[in-house]
Amino acid sequence: MKIVLCFLLALTGVLSIDVKSLLDTTYTDRAGNNVTLSDLSGKYIGLYFSASWYDNCEVYTPKLAKVYNKIHEDKNWVIIWVSEDHTEAASDQDFKDMPWIRLNWNEKSTRGKSMFKLSKQYFIPAVTMIDPN
Repeated sequence: MKIVLCFLLALTGVLSIDVKSLLDTTYTDRAGNNVTLSDLSGKYIGLYFSASWYDNCEVYTPKLAKVYNKIHEDKNWVIIWVSEDHTEAASDQDFKDMPWIRLNWNEKSTRGKSMFKLSKQYFIPAVTMIDPN
């Protein structure tokens, strides 16, 4: 039992390092400003995976945005949107109505896929929360 617990604790440390390095990039807000991981220090981070072509995302995104707008400052919470759209134009159009930051399009197929895999999500829309530590 002790060996398994030690292994799990060691594994948790490895995953924490992987999460931090995976998130360590430059994001963009709606105004086009750069946002870095250090700007998000001490905040809860939600990774939001969605696409404009999927009806469930189109229904869920406005509801999430409404909740986010009400509580994100009080709860020290930020959302990073990871587009699952097929084209950059569709992603740009979808992002116009979102109040959070996003992973840049040029990192979608690399970092975005790794984020989705690490989050252990299988379907969209999906939100994965990461604590500030």
